[in-house]
Amino acid sequence: MWNPRVITTDAIPIFLQRGGKLLYHPHHSPKGWVWELWGEHPDGKQEPIINSKSGETRIFKSADALVGFHMRIFPDATVVPIPTPKQEDDEEHEA
Repeated sequence: MWNPRVITTDAIPIFLQRGGKLLYHPHHSPKGWVWELWGEHPDGKQEPIINSKSGETRIFKSADALVGFHMRIFPDATVVPIPTPKQEDDEEHEA
């Protein structure tokens, strides 16, 4: 069944007006680190944001692309919250 709360890239301005937040989740891909775009609803529920053109989760293949996107959405921003990937050494020590 269709999820009425799916967020698309075209709907980001409305999502933000309604109190939503954007999150960037780092993931390692075969070509290096990428960041998935996620949205957090005011109730705390998180879900990936879907690219309106491709129907896939919106992914940034570089930090430059992520910063450019963030600056278009938030032109007055002075800080871009880009989470760094967890280091492999950290994962080994936690195990």
